[in-house]
Amino acid sequence: MAKRKEKRAGRVVAVCLRATRGLQKIPVDEILIGRDGVEGDCHAGPKRRSRRTGTLKKNDRQISVVAKEVLDDLNLRLGIAIPHGGFGENILVEGVGDLSKLSNGDRIRFDSGVIVEVTEQNEPCANLNVWHKRVLYEVMGKRGIVGIVKKGGTVRPGDRVVLNGPVD
Repeated sequence: MAKRKEKRAGRVVAVCLRATRGLQKIPVDEILIGRDGVEGDCHAGPKRRSRRTGTLKKNDRQISVVAKEVLDDLNLRLGIAIPHGGFGENILVEGVGDLSKLSNGDRIRFDSGVIVEVTEQNEPCANLNVWHKRVLYEVMGKRGIVGIVKKGGTVRPGDRVVLNGPVD
């Protein structure tokens, strides 16, 4: 039996980008999302290199979205202070849960009309342990999602976000 879809609403806390490779993205006042991802971000573009083979393939990881509740929980439990952008996210949201139930094809919509289609959960990597030696272990299954742009536009902190995803 297929899972029912539910709309959950929250808000954008921060928007971030980074022109060069590296874990932490920098919070900015707004991001412009084009058809290939966040303008000026190192993960934008129509193609990306496969981590396994090194060959070019369609970029199915143009944008990343993380739930603030996950960062808040880690910060509290581990006694650390992961900043906005610290998980390499382009968009930090709150009020919609940890995003772990979203899967390929689910959609995230923003006030401006921007639509991101989820391609997969964003598996944590060892680079996250820069914040604490247990972050990788603690965040397994809750790092957020990556996706592709279905409709571009501008996203700002304070914008409303609506998830169309499964209900348990």
